[in-house]
Amino acid sequence: MARIAVVCAFLPSRNTGMYTVDLSAYAYFTRAFPDDEVTFYCLGSTAKLGYSKEETHQEYQQLSDHVDAVREADLIVYWGDFLHSKGYWEADLGGWLVRDGISPDRDAARELIYRALMLEDASDEVLAKVVVFGGTIITIGANDLADARYAKALRRLITKAGGIYFRDALSSVKASPLRGDQATLGSDCALQLSKDDFLQYGLVDSFPEKPGEKLGVFFGRSKWIAQPLALGRAVARQMGAEAMWVPWLRSAPRQLPLARLFGFPATREPPLPKDAIAKLLECKAVVTDTYHLCVNAWNLGIPAVCIGFGSQHVGHTLGDKKKEILYAQYLGSPFYIYREHIQNPTAIPAAARYAAKMLGETDQIEIVKASIQEQAQAARARLAAACRRVLGR
Repeated sequence: MARIAVVCAFLPSRNTGMYTVDLSAYAYFTRAFPDDEVTFYCLGSTAKLGYSKEETHQEYQQLSDHVDAVREADLIVYWGDFLHSKGYWEADLGGWLVRDGISPDRDAARELIYRALMLEDASDEVLAKVVVFGGTIITIGANDLADARYAKALRRLITKAGGIYFRDALSSVKASPLRGDQATLGSDCALQLSKDDFLQYGLVDSFPEKPGEKLGVFFGRSKWIAQPLALGRAVARQMGAEAMWVPWLRSAPRQLPLARLFGFPATREPPLPKDAIAKLLECKAVVTDTYHLCVNAWNLGIPAVCIGFGSQHVGHTLGDKKKEILYAQYLGSPFYIYREHIQNPTAIPAAARYAAKMLGETDQIEIVKASIQEQAQAARARLAAACRRVLGR
């Protein structure tokens, strides 16, 4: 029996997208390695996780207490998110580790991150047991690699790991020169969830016999959402559909009054993922600014128009470029609307007509859906082969 350590991102609040990412790990490793011991870890306080033990399928161990145990595992998997991105550590993770009493200060948090996520002081033999799947280094630029320590640790991890399969093409290109003739493209982890998984793990009781009839609307990643909200209403009118709020993740206090002003019953905290997915399945299409709502909608066969700024640099985990690249990677660029195009309210009617037209382009929708499924299947095959290789099977 092999010991498999799966390291997930710390989930600090209710987030349906991150829930589906982690559930995909549980579903995959439970199915693929039924006779092995699989343990899930996160670098953060397990007492501060967004979901309780009763609300998730996998139980997390606090990685800070088990760094050596992870290294002793036969297979070490880093699953999804920005685990190896320096910007994520600086903007989010380091602060959480200090806040929750795991590290006394930022310097100590940085040292822990280098040990736990980068395996900086581990042997080459330990790194050879590592598979990175579905993560991203999309935010990394020359400014990050000017940090000699980080550049060395990242290069060593990518070079020595048993398998590297980032979720997006840009991250894959950054890693590719260090992996020789090995593929470096995976998929977003949530795309590894099948409809059977949604049923088996209770995210849905059953799938509706007919597609939904509503237009799902959710805006939770933009600071100012008046124009996107107006666009959502306008697209619904163009389609002759009812616009419905899909409560995907928490809404910032500044967003709540605006959403309610436009007639959407937004709440501060989202419901459990099962309830959010139930709302999603009432939709025939979605208009949103939220990455994992797009991912899960398309994965369930529901086309999603995504809104994001085109003029942003790739600098933060919540930036819009990851959405733009996702859509380009899966042939979905025609379903992406730049936020700049609706900055002036007078442009919203034309953008709504365009979005409604695209959501009626059945042939193009099927091409995007097929591209997503083909790439996810290929990524799953690469993951399986890498895990078997590391385990000597």
